Amino acid sequence: MKIFKLLCISLAAAMSVSAVSCGRSESSSKSSSSSETITESADTTTEETDDSEENTTEEKETEASTESGSSEEKSEDINDYITVDEPTPALWKATDPETGNELYMLGTIHVVSEEKFKIPDYLMDVYKDSEGIAIECDARKLRDTVNLQEYLSYQVLTDGTTIKDHISQKAYENGVEMLKELGMYNTLLDNYVPGFWISEIESLKLLKIKNISSEGVDWKFSDLADKDGKKIVEIENFEIQAKAITAYTDELADFMLSSEEDTPISEYAAEISKLYDAWAAGDPDKLAEIDDISGKLPEELKDDYAAYQDVMLHERNKNMADAAEGFLKDGKKYFFMVGTLHFAGAEGVDDILTERGYTVERVK
Repeated sequence: MKIFKLLCISLAAAMSVSAVSCGRSESSSKSSSSSETITESADTTTEETDDSEENTTEEKETEASTESGSSEEKSEDINDYITVDEPTPALWKATDPETGNELYMLGTIHVVSEEKFKIPDYLMDVYKDSEGIAIECDARKLRDTVNLQEYLSYQVLTDGTTIKDHISQKAYENGVEMLKELGMYNTLLDNYVPGFWISEIESLKLLKIKNISSEGVDWKFSDLADKDGKKIVEIENFEIQAKAITAYTDELADFMLSSEEDTPISEYAAEISKLYDAWAAGDPDKLAEIDDISGKLPEELKDDYAAYQDVMLHERNKNMADAAEGFLKDGKKYFFMVGTLHFAGAEGVDDILTERGYTVERVK
């Protein structure tokens, strides 16, 4: 059963490989207090492994799977599946009726086609007329080890438990198998929350697809802003992003890890292309429809999924609307851009601003 979807491919996609690589070397790095926390967990796992012949065997198997996984060729080209060649992503203009201040808001996507993606002229016009950009979080900072370890620290179990204490043996074994098939399992990952495993598995699958980049729309504009000397404002921080990505109850994470199957890369590429096409066609509601997994969940987990969406989307939508409102009141001419799902449905950033008395219109 295919469970994981775009909610997993957010900031995690931008640093999945770096995160796992960092996990492998954490025991030799203590550049910050948060990395020390991770290191302590990793050291504990290492000691336990030394005492266990079974775990030693598992480590050898892990090394073998890592080696074979890293040498696998990418087998599918995302451009063979994408149907929208000229992207026209959704853009809104919010206006403060009292001051006349305006704020342009773009719905982004965090993975793009390296060949087919290009910034449309109407977005470039908004960008050129702006004094800066406002984005969710600057994922480029995760190239720095200290920042990366800070991000990882929010996803490490610090209560003395391991992932085995939070999910069933079936879910654990299935998760390990998928990570091994992706060439990225390491026993140190047992110290991370189940949601981290989910986001890692989904994000690492991107590496199997040709011509797809996790340097998404906001990343592209951030590079432009740096080049042009424009200001970059972050709406969220690493803690908010990490906790949103991993906001699964143990029960929901258990079901997802137990149910997820290793699907052909062609099927995965087709799934990602549908999401990209919905974004490129400027259809946030279609994107949300494709991304919705509620129909695949048992009844007893529907509330868990709703709670996850509250953390992942609705609570963040309110905070994003707060930031947008602040820019409007202060007359900051920023180009505001957050994930397209934050504009989908009846509780999007645009709807919240409308309820607060601002005039919000879709730019055609």
